[in-house]
Amino acid sequence: MKGWLLLLSSSMLGFISAGCAIEDTEEIIEKAVEAQENLNSYYAEVTSTYMFNDEQEEMAYKEWHVKPNKHRMEMDEGHIYVSNGEQSWSYNAQDNTVIVYEESADLSEEMPDETDMIRDMLTEMMNSNEVLATGTETIADRSTIHLTLTPDNDEVESQFNGLYEIWIDEETYMPLKMIWEEDGFRSEMVYDYVEFNVELNHDLFTFDIPDGASIQTIDDYMPTSLSLTELDNQTNYEVPELTYLPKDFELENALYLSDIEESILEYTNSAGDYFMLSIFQDRNDAHFNDEESSEEVEVGRYKGQYSDMMGTHLLSWDTGPYQLQLISSTDSISKKELMQIAEGIE
Repeated sequence: MKGWLLLLSSSMLGFISAGCAIEDTEEIIEKAVEAQENLNSYYAEVTSTYMFNDEQEEMAYKEWHVKPNKHRMEMDEGHIYVSNGEQSWSYNAQDNTVIVYEESADLSEEMPDETDMIRDMLTEMMNSNEVLATGTETIADRSTIHLTLTPDNDEVESQFNGLYEIWIDEETYMPLKMIWEEDGFRSEMVYDYVEFNVELNHDLFTFDIPDGASIQTIDDYMPTSLSLTELDNQTNYEVPELTYLPKDFELENALYLSDIEESILEYTNSAGDYFMLSIFQDRNDAHFNDEESSEEVEVGRYKGQYSDMMGTHLLSWDTGPYQLQLISSTDSISKKELMQIAEGIE
């Protein structure tokens, strides 16, 4: 589904003429959502390049996709990812290791409707960027419309920051080339070859585990849930206590990620809503909110940042030796209540 969401997040832009900005956004979004029904499968050969400062990394891969959830990707260095919608395999040929993922029925039921996800994504993109068509070009022997997206200065809270260039297939509206640049980072993805609506052998979406391969599951990579006392013993700092909890919320898990020395406390209620508190020592690569798309707030005597984007609420603040984050994906916890949780941490 992720591949189709990426496809549709750009597809609506093909409805505009070269040099023109988008005006009738609602009609374009509805046409773009409808366009997904025209694409049922594809085979592609892709090259992706990532550049940051003076460093560059390039990878090439082949991918096969059948709607809605069958996918296969073969990387040039020997990594293979396969999914049949019920089970997935990630294989590393270099160390002959395969990770097996079982699709969770509960997770599938909780996933929002794909049409709604596409509509929300397109609405966010249209409302936060100026989109221009700058001409037609040939990519992968197909005619495409070249589009540029620049952030709207009046829209500061957006997940689409930086400069985007997208080349949209004129027939299928699938993006065949994409460039994103922001703060010294540049990524480029280009389809060197692509076939649409092709008959694909279903054997492509199963994986025969090689003899002698080490088999692992996602559980092998999950940290063990600890008691608060055990968590205290794992860290070199005292894990803070929450003196305020929203109604019906209780501690579900206490985790410690030793590789990055981060503690996580997860709280849930009977409805399945959750929020979590993350604590880690001050470090340069800390995953704080983007200051340009967040609101500055005060958490007690500390300065922090709050953002609310695509249904995720994030409150971050720095105490000096430690950085803390409260993250919630439920509207049952308001900004005011999230602030109350933060201010009650001891």
